Amino acid sequence: MSLVTIRGQLGSGAPEIGRQIADRLHADYVDREIIAEVAARLHRQEQEVIAKEMPPSSLLGRIAEALEHSSSLDVGFEGAIYLPGKCL
Repeated sequence: MSLVTIRGQLGSGAPEIGRQIADRLHADYVDREIIAEVAARLHRQEQEVIAKEMPPSSLLGRIAEALEHSSSLDVGFEGAIYLPGKCL
């Protein structure tokens, strides 16, 4: 089974482009349905799946996410932040 899915910003026309490509390839087009299906299979909220699917867009966002999910955090000498196996 062939499948087409596409991601784009709101107003970019991505869903329309995805449907047209799927039609030309004689494939199925999947949009938000895939997020709902993944959430249902994992017994999670759709917002949780969307958050995992969309990576942080900046270095600061990635650092904030790492700090948020860190189980142990130590602030060392001169304010250095130490994560398990890493030093920022």
